[in-house]
Amino acid sequence: MDLRHITKRYPENDVLAVRDVSLELRSGEIHALIGENGAGKSTLMKIAAGLLSSYDGEVRSRATDVCRLVQQHPQFIPHHQVWENLFLGIEPRTRWGLLNQEAAVRDFSALAGRYAFPVEPRMRAEGLSAAQAQLAAILGALLHNPDTLILDEPTAPCSDHETALVFEMMRSLRDDGRAVVLITHKLREVMEVSDRITVMRHGRVVGSLLTADTTPNELSSLMIGEDYQHSSSDRRFGVLRIDSGTAGRRSPVEKQDLETATAQTSPPNFQIPESRADPVFELREVSLVRRGRTLLERLNLKLYPGEILGVTGIRENGLEYIEDILSGSTEPNSGEVRIQGSRPSRYTPRAFRKLGLAYIPTDRLMRGASLSSSVEDNMILLDRKRFGRAGLLNRRASAHFSSALQQKFGITAVLGNPMHTLSGGNMQKVILSRELSQHSPVVVFSEPSWGLDFRSSERIHDEILRLSETGVGIILISSDIDEILSLCDRIVVMYKGNFARTLHGDERVRDTIGELMLGIEPEHSQSGAPGEAGVPQAPGEIESKDSAKGYGQ
Repeated sequence: MDLRHITKRYPENDVLAVRDVSLELRSGEIHALIGENGAGKSTLMKIAAGLLSSYDGEVRSRATDVCRLVQQHPQFIPHHQVWENLFLGIEPRTRWGLLNQEAAVRDFSALAGRYAFPVEPRMRAEGLSAAQAQLAAILGALLHNPDTLILDEPTAPCSDHETALVFEMMRSLRDDGRAVVLITHKLREVMEVSDRITVMRHGRVVGSLLTADTTPNELSSLMIGEDYQHSSSDRRFGVLRIDSGTAGRRSPVEKQDLETATAQTSPPNFQIPESRADPVFELREVSLVRRGRTLLERLNLKLYPGEILGVTGIRENGLEYIEDILSGSTEPNSGEVRIQGSRPSRYTPRAFRKLGLAYIPTDRLMRGASLSSSVEDNMILLDRKRFGRAGLLNRRASAHFSSALQQKFGITAVLGNPMHTLSGGNMQKVILSRELSQHSPVVVFSEPSWGLDFRSSERIHDEILRLSETGVGIILISSDIDEILSLCDRIVVMYKGNFARTLHGDERVRDTIGELMLGIEPEHSQSGAPGEAGVPQAPGEIESKDSAKGYGQ
């Protein structure tokens, strides 16, 4: 496929998204397309896939070629099964013209098995985790046997294991002579899987390089347009660097090779609270059962002021269910949640907010945003009474408030435009700005950097650290081990609905986390007990299983 002099302007907000871009997509190659949020990557690839028809320039390909784009946020008909969603328009038929359900399920299962994607064809789409939805959407594209496959942030909601499966699928397609395009912000992934890289900035191509001939630092400078200096929270370059002037939550880590740079960090400076009786958030013997299946089993957890507590694991092992419990979206079958010592009257996000908990969800489209409402209305969603009187909204005060949030969080958007016109990264920043404007004493972040470029991710990570320094208790749910390692004081690893281990200090090692996520018990790990995530330790202190149970309960 050959894209020549493509220019795209959105008339509704007069944004020039793509400016005279030419790009060649070659068979038998994995081509990475990178750039900051709003650089024009997704718009360009929507044009390549035929999803946008109003543009200047030319797209050339063979008439028989098939191009499929898997978008960053796949959307399904919630109450339909996975196979029903993915075979719409290509349904297999019997000789009498009837829908052949068994053939559809068989074909899907064979394709999922080929790439070891953990998605069942008869699952209802509403029951899919974010990672499963992404993998299902990829399989749906593959059902069309594409000559060119475009993946927009495919690994954003995925664990390391799921990311490895996606990479193996991409390499298999390349070896079959297909063209694969990877849109991503993760330079570490780019260096690992791609053959060629195109960098976009402000709608233009600013560089095209062979992966073997470049470095993450060169790519980051091209993306930003300057010699960018990475901060402590910047993990997308494969190295973790702490400047001496940075607040001392972590010790310096020297630049290592790409594979081991973020393998281990030094013990945090977080100390045991003077009073163990005053957590800001607790789970007490929480269990969740659905259709006879135990999804979460007798979980105990305590979060203290100023602590960043990480919860990680493969999402199918309970990460999506713990998010539902922590946010108030689902009521447990047994046990209780306490926020600042109080039990919520109901299990709803609104009830949890009233007790002082803010929540940034993984699913931006369904949970985090009103897509048909304006960006400004989304920003003031939790504050409408503050800006209203006698049923009328004070638009001047609302606009002033929204503009301040827009500037603080670097949101590229017209405040009056509908939310659905934003890129995924800007949509995430709107949700973050709204939730953090509440100054809540407890904040639950779920996959906060999903879809964000590294400068935006750094801004969010700096904000997380700043909040913790002001005494806010933070629970960070993330399948990104690097994100967890670089930010968290304690790390809880989930496996099959349990807290497999709570890791403190120098136990917080990438290999240990990876083994626990897969159900492997590291020989050197002795901390905590399954189902327990109690009080933080002082550096060097080792918690026995008996003492851990006491703290957890």
